[in-house]
Amino acid sequence: MEKIKAIDEQLFWWINGHHTEWLDWTMWGFSAKWSWAIIILLVFIIVTLRKDRSSWMWFLIGIALCFLLADQISNNAIKDGVQRLRPCHALENVRMFHTGKGGLYGFVSSHAANGFAIAMFISLMYGGRRKENSNLRTEEKFWKSIGSGFRSPWIAPLLMGWAIILSYSRPYLGKHYPGDIICGALLGLGIGAVVYFVISKIRVLIASKSSQ
Repeated sequence: MEKIKAIDEQLFWWINGHHTEWLDWTMWGFSAKWSWAIIILLVFIIVTLRKDRSSWMWFLIGIALCFLLADQISNNAIKDGVQRLRPCHALENVRMFHTGKGGLYGFVSSHAANGFAIAMFISLMYGGRRKENSNLRTEEKFWKSIGSGFRSPWIAPLLMGWAIILSYSRPYLGKHYPGDIICGALLGLGIGAVVYFVISKIRVLIASKSSQ
């Protein structure tokens, strides 16, 4: 365990120590709360309102559940239980850029958990390619009940890329160790998948009852 902590700290110093002026502002922008609103609003407008208006309610419910679960589990269940100090509280000479130290504890990263939960949920809902099926009734029932009539192979890589940069910004800004980020990302991926699975099951049940 001590060896893992030492490697984690070394990685933190490497990330925190490699900086440029333009990267400072970029990482600060990705880490800011308004960046989340921009990403969610863009997906909501471009995909849900323009391409797939029937899924807007499920989109909003899924996003709300991802935020709620990721934030509550990472903050109230894990951070308060593990109580690992943030690097900016535990170490000296940590470089920070336009940000405060925040709360004492940093494991796991709520930014990473929230970011990857949202990225996973939206990727499952809108990512990939729409499968064609010669049985039109089965096809219509499938898209009406589970996923979305709109699918794009660009959704997943773009959102996962956003989540990765968002997560990288946290040790860059001195707020988290890389280990906090990795564990937070795994938590978020699991939450996003579970939320999508539950919502899909609910939509299947509603569609099956309405077709009876």
